[in-house]
Amino acid sequence: MAFEVELKAHVQDPQAIMAILEGFEHISEPVCEYKQDIYYAKNEGEEPLFRLRRESFGPDFDSLTGSVLFTYKEKTRKDGIEVNVEKEFTTSDSQGENAEQFFLALGYVEYIKKTKKGYSFVHAIDGFLPMLHIELAEVKSLGWFLEMEFLIEDPSLVAQAKEKLLEVLHAVGLGDSTIESRYYMHMLKDKDI
Repeated sequence: MAFEVELKAHVQDPQAIMAILEGFEHISEPVCEYKQDIYYAKNEGEEPLFRLRRESFGPDFDSLTGSVLFTYKEKTRKDGIEVNVEKEFTTSDSQGENAEQFFLALGYVEYIKKTKKGYSFVHAIDGFLPMLHIELAEVKSLGWFLEMEFLIEDPSLVAQAKEKLLEVLHAVGLGDSTIESRYYMHMLKDKDI
């Protein structure tokens, strides 16, 4: 079982953050990414149960290839940092339309759609933690965000992962006040009302 330790923060100047990230030691080259999420609920007005994500990656936005990712999360959050237990599997991107129709046929309803476009990195932090996944992306109708997450197998490393997320946040020049504690789906739903 993996624990997802995640932080997201509002970004006002994505070019400045991109330049700082590219200057880090032990960080990958940026990968272009495009993600469209559909969150499904059992009934109208209820919280979503799971997410269907169509995601594509590539060296540039004209050369993206992708897959479909099905995700269920047991979510917790403290001080704006999420610690989630994820259960997920993937299939080929060609199955995206079929998956959407399948869930609608089962009676699930669309809670909200989210579209995200930006850049993805992996960053080696230290020898004890796994690679840090970093995204600098624009969420349609919400603006730019810096997202960082560790996938932790050992629960004893969760506190250390939280500390490292804050260290990296500060290293790119963002303060604690930029941390967004709400889930994107709730932010989008609030904006939709």
